[in-house]
Amino acid sequence: MNEGMLTMKKLFALMLALAMMLTVVCAFAENGGGEGGGETGGETTTGTKTTPSITITTTSKDSEAAVDTTAYTWYRILEADIGSDPESNGVSQSGGAVSYHTDSAAKAEALANCGVFKVTRVGDSDRWYVELKTPDTTTGADIAAAIATIDLSLFPTGTFSQTAVAGTATSGDLAPGYYYVKSTAGKNVAVQTLTAVEIEEKNEFPTVEKEVDESDENAQIGDEITFTIKVKIPSTANDEIVLTDTMTAGLSYKSIDSVKMNGTDVAATSYTAAATETGFTLTFPAAFVTSAAEGADTSTKVTEIEIVCTAVLDGDAETTAAETNSVVLDYGDHYTTKPKTAEVKTYDFKFNKVDGTTGDPLAGAEFQFLLDGNPMNLIEVTPGEVYRIALPNEEGRTQTITTIGKTVRIYGLDTDVQAYSLQETKAPTGGYNILKAPVEVKPKDGSFGETDVKNNEGSVLPSTGGSGTTIFYVIGGLLIIGAGVVLVARRKAHE
Repeated sequence: MNEGMLTMKKLFALMLALAMMLTVVCAFAENGGGEGGGETGGETTTGTKTTPSITITTTSKDSEAAVDTTAYTWYRILEADIGSDPESNGVSQSGGAVSYHTDSAAKAEALANCGVFKVTRVGDSDRWYVELKTPDTTTGADIAAAIATIDLSLFPTGTFSQTAVAGTATSGDLAPGYYYVKSTAGKNVAVQTLTAVEIEEKNEFPTVEKEVDESDENAQIGDEITFTIKVKIPSTANDEIVLTDTMTAGLSYKSIDSVKMNGTDVAATSYTAAATETGFTLTFPAAFVTSAAEGADTSTKVTEIEIVCTAVLDGDAETTAAETNSVVLDYGDHYTTKPKTAEVKTYDFKFNKVDGTTGDPLAGAEFQFLLDGNPMNLIEVTPGEVYRIALPNEEGRTQTITTIGKTVRIYGLDTDVQAYSLQETKAPTGGYNILKAPVEVKPKDGSFGETDVKNNEGSVLPSTGGSGTTIFYVIGGLLIIGAGVVLVARRKAHE
């Protein structure tokens, strides 16, 4: 090989190195989702003289994630021959030449066909030099997108992952070259590894929120409760999403009423829903997620899915703590959100049946609990003491509350209802008057509280045949006799 050819080869290698350094240090695939494509992401590199490696530090939101063990797969796309003392991005590689090549016809063909590389074989050897077709206009994002179209199984590969939420993943020592890294977070990176490269990666994972309809935050046993789940899918998402919805004992899952993506109904064939003992699961397959990500809003870079579901506040609902409905989102096998929870509260009312004068407890009174003036069906939990609102068609219902001289508690009530009342249908034993007007049961300061329902003894009325009427009979008889005597005396005087 003559001296001119050697000079040309060195010049070629130097130009290729500079082009790679300027355009392809790191390209995150943020636009278009899935593999490849996108803009250059935030990333820093060190300038130390070290063995080539890739270290990725994630900054995903710790407040969102319960599990984030993002996994990475690297592919060595190009091999590199470099001079000594390589430095970091933007700094000359020790002023020496760097050349990129591949070592098989299959790899060379794949690289040539992806659209951004020019591949030249060296004689009949097993070496093909690789350079950019248009180094002045080709960006790192262009190269990442092009590599994403290649059959990556042709290239050497390896895996690494982080071990904690917002953790750090390190590839370990690598051979110098140009690498393509796929992430389970949905972002892919193309990076030249001539030294130790450190990348700060802000992963964008799907997020989930849950809320209960404002009108259902307080509820009566038997009411249907409407919940809304909102999932935001980033433009980089490309893996399966599973929602696991869990309800406490006082809530019973009823149905998924609608699934909408950006306000449009999603076909039931696009997802899988299954009831569980405590709620339900809803699965969006990877293909659907990828498609949704590709349709992300251009300004927010997310696609929103809204799921509306209903549950029933059942007989296990209590007043000591709110009933909760939580949802957890799993994204692939590596990311799980913390539970997002909505609450439903139900309330109780307590009353004491007492003597209106002494305040002593009274037994034997009977009541009905009314809603809009109509008797409600109740379940007697503890005879004479604890009652709850019955579910529709529930067995063992009663409309009668019987006092036994103890505080009566009725639970499963909604503080938004202003039309509860308590109607006495039988007075206590012992000569008490019955209460003719119902007692209103209204909330105050977020509670129905406790009240005394008073009965007074009735006054004694005179009865027929008693001493109270005899005196009138005696006086009437005397008046009749007197009138007869006067009449006889007048007749004799006329004679």
